[in-house]
Amino acid sequence: MKNERNAFWEKAYSELQAHCQSLGLVFEVVDFRCGVRDIFTSDHLTTELCIKEIESCQRISDGPTFIALLGNQYGHRSIPRLIPETEFELLLSKLHKDSESLKLLNQWFSKDSNSVPPTYILQGSEVLEYEMEHGFLKTQKDASAVLFFRELPRLSKRDCKKNFAKFLLDVTADGLLDTEARELLANLKQRICNTGRLQPLCMELSKGAMDPSRKEHKEYLGKLCEQVTSQMKELISRNALQTSGTCSTVDPGWSWLKQEIFHHAMLSKEKCSVFKGRDSILGKISIAMWESTEACHEPLLVHGPSGVGKTALLCKLAQEMRGVVDHRGVVVLRLLGSSPLSSDVDSVLRGVCLQVCGALGLQFPYPHIANVHEELVRFFHSMLEDVSKQGDTLLLILDSLDQLLEAKKPHKLDWIPKVIPPNVQLVLSISDDYVEKCKSWVSAEQNIFRVELLTDDQGKDIIGAYMSAAGRKLTSEQLDTILNRFQQSRSPLHLKLMLDTAKQWSSCTSMSNVRLGVSAQEVMTQFVESLEENHGKKLVSHALCFILLSRSGLSEAELQDVLSLDNDVLAEIYKYWLPPSHTLLRFPRLHWSRLRHDLTAHLTERWEGAFTFLRQFAELVRKRYLSRDMKADMHAILAEYFLGQWSKGQLRPILLPSLSTLLNADRKVPPQPLWFTGEVANMRKLHELPYHLAHAGKWEELHQSVFGSVDWLCCKTLQCGVSCVIQDLSLCTDLTDCPEIQMLKETFLLLKPSLDFNPSLLVTEIFARLQGLADLYPSMIGQLCSQCMDWFGSCTDPVLVPKCSFFQAPGGPLKSTLTGFMKGDPKELKLLVAGSEDGLIIVWSLNHLQTLHTLSGHTGRFLTMKTLCVFLVTLTSMQRVLDLHHDASVLCAVSSSEGSEIITSAQDRIVWSVTTGALLDWIGVMDSAVSCLAVHQRTIISASVIANQLKVWQLDYNTKHRSKSFIPAYYPLVALSKDGDTVFYVKEGNKTQVFTWSCSEGLGSDNMDVSSEVCCMELAQQKRLLFCGLRTGTIFIYPLDFAPETLCLPPPESLPMVRSMAISPREDKMAVAYEDSVCLFEITSRDSFPCVDGPFERYSLCLLHSPISAMALLSDCRLLYGTFGGEVVIYDFKSATAAELDHHGAAITCITMSNWDAQALIGSQDCVQKLWNLSPVLLNHTMEYKGFYFEGVLCAVFSINDKYVFTGSLDKTIKVWDVCSGCLLYVQFVYSPVIKMMPHKDGFVAVSQHGSFIKEGFRCPDTLKPGYNPLRIFRAHYRVTSREKGLNAPHTVINELPDYNPAQFNFIGIGLMKSKTSNTCVLL
Repeated sequence: MKNERNAFWEKAYSELQAHCQSLGLVFEVVDFRCGVRDIFTSDHLTTELCIKEIESCQRISDGPTFIALLGNQYGHRSIPRLIPETEFELLLSKLHKDSESLKLLNQWFSKDSNSVPPTYILQGSEVLEYEMEHGFLKTQKDASAVLFFRELPRLSKRDCKKNFAKFLLDVTADGLLDTEARELLANLKQRICNTGRLQPLCMELSKGAMDPSRKEHKEYLGKLCEQVTSQMKELISRNALQTSGTCSTVDPGWSWLKQEIFHHAMLSKEKCSVFKGRDSILGKISIAMWESTEACHEPLLVHGPSGVGKTALLCKLAQEMRGVVDHRGVVVLRLLGSSPLSSDVDSVLRGVCLQVCGALGLQFPYPHIANVHEELVRFFHSMLEDVSKQGDTLLLILDSLDQLLEAKKPHKLDWIPKVIPPNVQLVLSISDDYVEKCKSWVSAEQNIFRVELLTDDQGKDIIGAYMSAAGRKLTSEQLDTILNRFQQSRSPLHLKLMLDTAKQWSSCTSMSNVRLGVSAQEVMTQFVESLEENHGKKLVSHALCFILLSRSGLSEAELQDVLSLDNDVLAEIYKYWLPPSHTLLRFPRLHWSRLRHDLTAHLTERWEGAFTFLRQFAELVRKRYLSRDMKADMHAILAEYFLGQWSKGQLRPILLPSLSTLLNADRKVPPQPLWFTGEVANMRKLHELPYHLAHAGKWEELHQSVFGSVDWLCCKTLQCGVSCVIQDLSLCTDLTDCPEIQMLKETFLLLKPSLDFNPSLLVTEIFARLQGLADLYPSMIGQLCSQCMDWFGSCTDPVLVPKCSFFQAPGGPLKSTLTGFMKGDPKELKLLVAGSEDGLIIVWSLNHLQTLHTLSGHTGRFLTMKTLCVFLVTLTSMQRVLDLHHDASVLCAVSSSEGSEIITSAQDRIVWSVTTGALLDWIGVMDSAVSCLAVHQRTIISASVIANQLKVWQLDYNTKHRSKSFIPAYYPLVALSKDGDTVFYVKEGNKTQVFTWSCSEGLGSDNMDVSSEVCCMELAQQKRLLFCGLRTGTIFIYPLDFAPETLCLPPPESLPMVRSMAISPREDKMAVAYEDSVCLFEITSRDSFPCVDGPFERYSLCLLHSPISAMALLSDCRLLYGTFGGEVVIYDFKSATAAELDHHGAAITCITMSNWDAQALIGSQDCVQKLWNLSPVLLNHTMEYKGFYFEGVLCAVFSINDKYVFTGSLDKTIKVWDVCSGCLLYVQFVYSPVIKMMPHKDGFVAVSQHGSFIKEGFRCPDTLKPGYNPLRIFRAHYRVTSREKGLNAPHTVINELPDYNPAQFNFIGIGLMKSKTSNTCVLL
């Protein structure tokens, strides 16, 4: 069957592999005969290993588990390796007259009295039927096997004799046809057919196809592969569908947790099965728990040297406590580091919280809590309190805490609570190397327990239990040898390693030929040396290193693939003979199965089918094999595997010792796509590839395939979370000094707070932060920005496309945002300690930007001193030396660590000043007033009493990375030019001056002074007139094309404050709202110089109404206005009539007209906005938006073609609405409320409350996907109520009029037609 096997690997394997990947499955083939010269080895172990592999496939496979092609040879009928004593003695009794047979049996079989019961072992069941028995005949699964019969054509006796060898027919020793074997083969085929569960497919050879050199034989192989592929695909797809159907009945959110709980339960059961002694320390721990159960207490800490038996002790404690606690009690055990979900803090806490909440009926953590470390730690602490208050009992056991520690990050254990509430017990274990670091949260000596070495009696008890569990025993000589070695160390690990070896001894094994080390390290070294001798040094060293260097273990399929790429291992295997095929080269599976059989005692299963080493054995492998060069080579092979570099038929060259030239062969390793299907990601690639590329030093591939790939970053963020991306980036920054990787790391630190809630915003976040740095860093950041543009261009859903960098960029002063409070002020320490009004205190490490402690119980808020002056204080005097002047009230100030700088906060700005009083830098913004500052070295921490975040700033940063899209001052009023290039604003502390800021030039030097406080501003876009309404009732008008000329409209006699202004679409009229009236002015020109005439009309306001808060002036002299009380009125200046429209429940915040004067959007402080048709006046849509908090609309603008309306809201989002249907199309989080917007090309320009200048385009497909939900990533909902179409004139949407200028009508010559004197005052 050699030709059929080779054909399967060359033609069918890759296609089946791709089919499985498309279903999110891993396709693994276990073929013991592939690449092996002689499978019947001298120790007769192969058949047993083969049966174990069949059983393993049946246990873990979701598809067919057995493929067989029965030809025309029954094959070798092997002698069983083990025969029970009773059966062997019965056999001897039947042969008592045949002395020759008795001699042979006694020569080849020896009695092993160590086996319980005793057995006879063959010294060094036909294989075919034995495999068929276990692979198909015994199983009850209908779709577990694929079987083929190869039948020969009818042959004459002459042809038959001539072709015995060619067709692998069974022959006897003298060359005759073996009729017994033919009969056995026929019976086997009949048994298969008689099962009724499967009808094997018969493949009949023609006479021409019997010759491998002929064309007919190749056609036969092609048809065979087609049939195998077809049958396998059908079964795989059917089983995958059944499995998915079964899984759909179980909550998928619980499946991983159930597997995790089962994993630790099985490990614990295994440890307890041989546990003996330790009654004293178990009793002490139990008493300590009983004495502290009614009061608050510390955790309990168990420690001891490595290998002393701490894990087994805690497993036994968990087992005994389960029998003690009542039905309202829960025992949770985690053997840390034994599985991927027990190898990092967040996964452990997440699993523990879900298990406890599910068992005791507590509220589960919300996703946004479970995915954020700080929130998860807080939930864990509060959960323990809830368990106690509920009166339940909880015992949480966490073994091997050192598995969560990294050498450079000892703070990783600071999530452990220092005070445990009543009815809750927390038992922890750690090695002696870290016990001193735990004294900060376990200080009482009575809560610390040291595990001592074993006594002689305990050692004897463990030997008896261990050997009994294995079904073995020892001779007295063997027992004395083990006890003698054990007494030199008294280590449980040393004893276990010796017993693992002793399990293989028979009663005939002489101790004179056995070497047992006097320590665990020596025993493991001897074991590895024996592995090298039996399996080959290259195979042993490389296989062990691959497993050790993997990030979370390797599956057997992955290890076989990786070894297939390792030329050194393959060269060792094929040292003396050639591989079976010159076009295909795979690592023979039998070699790994034999090695794994010997390694069983040192392997631990981390996840289904994947292994890693026990800790002490891993240290030995690391010291013995991993030189720097070998480590880099191993990581390089692993990186190439997870890159898929040698998949899809790519030939990898190799120089074999048996060949003189390079052999280019297909290694048949699977491709490694980022996504197997649209919903199934390649999690192994996501987890392993960055790790191996970094450690292999393959930085170019890392830049191109990982960090320089938007697809990769999106996939990893969605599947693993932002923290995992930051972890990968931190790994790389520790290994190399690459500014682009550092920039990307800082980017993810900046965007983490928002992406923890909304990971699908990643592309927008990356592009809006990095766009300005693309030219400085073209190789990776420039590549990312280019891919972002491609992503926006191919996006099939509505999307806003950033046109500039308007989020904080990396490399600038802002380094990170710390979350965790509802409200807060920080206190200044070397560590950052912050307290909030709700009594919560959180401690952060400023070096690692991670939570260290969370404290509660205080009821008052923490206050910080405020100052405006700098004093020089000596022992005898205090002298005022400096006054620092600000535009707004200074809320707080702090001195730098060196005392040479003063950092002050005014409103939401942080200002850095030196003691000379010179303003050195404006380093950042917040969207709320900074109420407290703290300094640590060159780091500043700012907080606000009305924000739930702290911001971390750096005094020393690269000014090239400073964002150019921020306006460096707080402003309550703002006006935007239509092209989005210029911003006019007034400062909070200086409202008598108008400042100018340009996108290209920054802050302008030509400021405009006014005589009183500015209350409102409007800009006539086409005529370039800036109107400023003052508190005194005066209106200043700045002709931007005639600077520094200034016009002035004098106030009415009562000097009322100007509340609002509105300019008509054609910019020929302007309405001004005072306290008690609205006046209508005309905008004209004389001799090409602009002027304003009027007022020509006056509309007295109702005293019962609230003051006007917003208004818009239509081209036909109708005025639409809203009040602080929610009233909406439309007034016609021509007919002097007014009509009230639908009332809002809160103050009107914005009234925005469409570009063609046909519609208006009215927004208010509540969640309601209404879209009106203006001719006739009809309500088209009522749009209600309910979000997490603060829904009110602040500003709005229609797109140029009036198809969409953009709104800026208090919830710090920009929303896009469809004008025709009123439906919400898109929501974007922008970190700060947007307060002003203007239409621009295919989108808008806007400014936010904290100074961001935003420019975006909007792309929307003609039709939306079915089920598209713009709120899929937001905790909000919206409702649209529309009038029925057809009852009134339908709304008309003008699609494209890009060149329309609403001011072009009646502009030229308007001034010449006027005969009245202008009321405009020109200031010279």
